[in-house]
Amino acid sequence: MRKTTAALAAAGALALVVTTAQSAAADGHGRGWYGVWANGVNIRDINEGNCIHAPSTTNCPTVIAQVNSWDDVLVYCQVPGQSVGGNPYWLMVAPRNGTVYGIMSSYYVENTTNWIDGVPGIEGCVI
Repeated sequence: MRKTTAALAAAGALALVVTTAQSAAADGHGRGWYGVWANGVNIRDINEGNCIHAPSTTNCPTVIAQVNSWDDVLVYCQVPGQSVGGNPYWLMVAPRNGTVYGIMSSYYVENTTNWIDGVPGIEGCVI
C-alpha cells in the first residue's frame, strides 16, 4: 500500500511539472509550443506571393497541413494580417510532427491575448 501511495504521489508531482512546463507558453511567454483549440485548422504555405507580408486566406491559398484541438504547434514568429475572429495576427508554426512549417491564424491558438508576448514579429523570425 505504501509503495502504491508513493508511486501515485510521484506520478502526481511529475504531472504537475509537465502541466506547468506546457502551460507557460499558453500564457504568452515567447516562442514555444501552444495548444490549438479548434479542429481542422489550416496551416498554409508561407512561400506564396505576398503571404508572409500580408497573411490571409487569399494571399496564402494553399493548405499544407491541418491541426486539431488535441494538437499543439511550435510558434516561431507572428505578423499582422487578415483578422480572424477579431484577432489580426498570424503565426509561423510547425506542428509536432515537424514535417512542415507554415502560417496559421493566431485566433486558433490557446493564448490569453491576440498578440503573444515574447514572440518576435517577422523581422525576428528564425526557422
